[in-house]
Amino acid sequence: MLTRPRAITKTSHLAVLAASSPSDLGRIDDAVAKLRELGLRITLAPNIGVRGEHGYLAGDDDERVETLNRFLRSPEFDGFLFARGGYGAMRILDRIDYGAIAANPRPIIGFSDITALHQAMALKAKVAGFHGPMVNLDFHDGLSPDIEEWFWRILGGEAPVSRRLDGVTVVAEGEAEGVLFGGCLSLTTALIGTPYDFWIDDGIWFWEEVGESAYRIDRMLTHLRLSGRFEKIRGVIVGRLRDCGEAGEIDLLLREFFGSYTIPVVRDLQFGHYGDNLLMPFGANARLSTRDGTFAITTPAVER
Repeated sequence: MLTRPRAITKTSHLAVLAASSPSDLGRIDDAVAKLRELGLRITLAPNIGVRGEHGYLAGDDDERVETLNRFLRSPEFDGFLFARGGYGAMRILDRIDYGAIAANPRPIIGFSDITALHQAMALKAKVAGFHGPMVNLDFHDGLSPDIEEWFWRILGGEAPVSRRLDGVTVVAEGEAEGVLFGGCLSLTTALIGTPYDFWIDDGIWFWEEVGESAYRIDRMLTHLRLSGRFEKIRGVIVGRLRDCGEAGEIDLLLREFFGSYTIPVVRDLQFGHYGDNLLMPFGANARLSTRDGTFAITTPAVER
């Protein structure tokens, strides 16, 4: 059972952090202006635009983890967004102050490389994270009205919250209820065998990916299957896969991997690297039904 963080509203004070790769500061400034128009107070971490010796990192490991921990330890902020993903969070997982996260649970929102942090904090701090919009992409380009409404309803503690599975491809019919968890497939696979290897038996697993060919998706799913991860899973929700092979190839893989488990499997729910991400709360109870065509969060994801 994961601890639920506190609720946030449009008047909350949020910090924007960079645990992974650097961002274009012009895009960040434009996105922050939009967030402030909502009424939010926003503070930016100083390393967001920094390029370390490794150009794909927002500062070296010391800078990124020290900045991250300083913000996590501060009582000033009501929650945390991330500028972007990329790569780098895994490099600092063994140095993050999980005690600070546990002592003051607040929403930590992001996707892609932030999956590493979400899995680590679930294990080390027992606190639920949120796979969801990031500043450089989603908040810069804008959220569609229904996605934004879902975002604030979930973070405000409403439940149940439901949406139609419009535009979703049904791979396997069924109905399931369970605890929601997941993230970026490659990060979940990369963390197998580490102290940050997080999985919920009897849960509903969601995942997304970018820039991976069909055979690489096959290899990652095979790794998870051989690790015994699919034996008790109750349902699978795949997001919008970007640059990951042909739709027919992916559908064939999903039917091969999950067809014998008699569980509901859908793909193309609106989350992933295209942006406009549907917020997916770790640790909340969820219901997936292809029979009535709905996906719902059935218990509050935050404490009011």
